[in-house]
Amino acid sequence: MTTKLRICYQTIVIGNNDIHLCTLRDKQQFSDPKNTAKNLGISSASWPIFGVVWPSSLVLAHHVLNLDTHSKRILEVGCGIGLSSLLLNEQMANITATDYHPEVKTFLDRNTQLNNRKKLLSNVSTGQIRTVSSAFLT
Repeated sequence: MTTKLRICYQTIVIGNNDIHLCTLRDKQQFSDPKNTAKNLGISSASWPIFGVVWPSSLVLAHHVLNLDTHSKRILEVGCGIGLSSLLLNEQMANITATDYHPEVKTFLDRNTQLNNRKKLLSNVSTGQIRTVSSAFLT
């Protein structure tokens, strides 16, 4: 029996930017019917960590808000739900968001759509680091 994930929608204001997020409802959510996360070494206890907004991600988002990102390439390692990457994407920065969790791509794609941005480029077919990029397709 597969349990459906419970999600929630929220808007986080960073400066003058409204970042719309689809996140896990809480840290009790878990769904790994094909053992994808388990096979990557992600336990059921740590599975939901990627999908919630952590206080540290709010601090990071506020910090990067006023950075001069023009002509820079930015890498966010362990992006989780991707708040800072979505904010930088909103500011048209060249940002690559990475995370090991197999569900990150699904949530980043959804959150990019919620924020009216082009779909993130992705490479999630390997069992390695999960990578998505918000560099715009030209």
